Amino acid sequence: MRRTQKNKIWPALLALSLCLSVWPFPVYGQEEQADPQSWETEQEADPQTDSETDPDLPESSEEPEETPDPFPPSYYLPIQTNELPGWPQGPPVEAESVVLMDVDYGVTLYEKNAHQKQYPASITKIMTALLTVENANLSDVVTFSETAVYGIEPGSSHIGIDVGEQLTVEQSLYGLMLASANEVAMGLAEHVAGSVEVFVDMMNQRAQELGCKDTHFVNPHGLHDENHYTTAYDMALIAKAAYQNRTFRGITGTAQYEIPATNMEEETRYLVNNQKLLSTDEWYYLGCRGGKTGFTDQAMNTLVTYAKRDNCTLICINLHTNGIVPIYTDTTTLLDYGFANFQWKHPKKEPEINAESLLYSQRYIYQNGKNTCWTETRSPGWVLLPKGISKKDLTKKKAMEPNAAGPWRIKTTYYYEDQYLGYSYQYEIPLLRTLLYIQ
Repeated sequence: MRRTQKNKIWPALLALSLCLSVWPFPVYGQEEQADPQSWETEQEADPQTDSETDPDLPESSEEPEETPDPFPPSYYLPIQTNELPGWPQGPPVEAESVVLMDVDYGVTLYEKNAHQKQYPASITKIMTALLTVENANLSDVVTFSETAVYGIEPGSSHIGIDVGEQLTVEQSLYGLMLASANEVAMGLAEHVAGSVEVFVDMMNQRAQELGCKDTHFVNPHGLHDENHYTTAYDMALIAKAAYQNRTFRGITGTAQYEIPATNMEEETRYLVNNQKLLSTDEWYYLGCRGGKTGFTDQAMNTLVTYAKRDNCTLICINLHTNGIVPIYTDTTTLLDYGFANFQWKHPKKEPEINAESLLYSQRYIYQNGKNTCWTETRSPGWVLLPKGISKKDLTKKKAMEPNAAGPWRIKTTYYYEDQYLGYSYQYEIPLLRTLLYIQ
């Protein structure tokens, strides 16, 4: 009986075992190789994986990162000349203070914070060079003192002059302007004035003579001092006066120069102009006539650039710019703007003779206090006319001026919206004056 029941249970257990062997349960301990492509397909097809389509999933609390502004705050400062009605709109630049000025007549084409005081750094050396060419002979010999050699900030720019070494003034000027040598600036100051202190007084006096109102120098090289400052406009006046000196023009426009062996140095010194727009590398600017670079931690990058195209020569002054790339990029942009948007015009078509009315205070100059004098326009003068503005839009002011070369003259100055654009001269005719005023 028991034997028969046991035989009936075994077939049932065997059938159950076969069923379990084919049941779809996972086998733990064995890696399942999922198909990545099929997984991606499933993910794309499953609406539960997209938070935008599933209202039950919370939105991300993270905000997208803002793109940083590539320009400093100075880039957005107002440009004063752009506020003139009808004036060609100038480009924004990174420099805090900028002036673009004509060399010949001193017409300002572009102005941004032109009268804000800034540290000039080594563009100070333009004034040092100007005073040197005005007060010394190129063949003079400069003997460098201990004060000149060691009286500068350690590690600042130099050309390795030794105490007692001798260079000519001409060689020194190239070392000053091309290599920005600080010990050379000190040596030239001592040579010209006898001491650095007296030379600095000459610098400040010359700045006043040029019309600078917000400039004060304390050294001839531009290394930082809180009391050593200028403005873009004042620096343009200084750079303009320097460029009108033929010797200075030749030096600042030289790309390379060699100082041969001296009394204390056997090796030749090879100098390269730091003004990159003058060189033939990636920064070369067609028409560049030189200039001067500057840098200190406080002044940041400063740059003076001269450029000429056709009959127009411009000065670009950039002060307080963070970086070499933006200061050169901005300078080329400004020069392109100037050459493209302004042109020289004669305010009068041809010379003429006029009976000029005099101011009451000027009548004492002429015989018997007459109210008029006869003048001749020997030169029609020039105005730097912005594009889109006609000569008919200009206003003019007249004033009597003494003339060292001859009779008194009347200066006619031309303006657009109070913006100075140029001038012309009319000269008194002595013969006609004598005939008309004779009793």
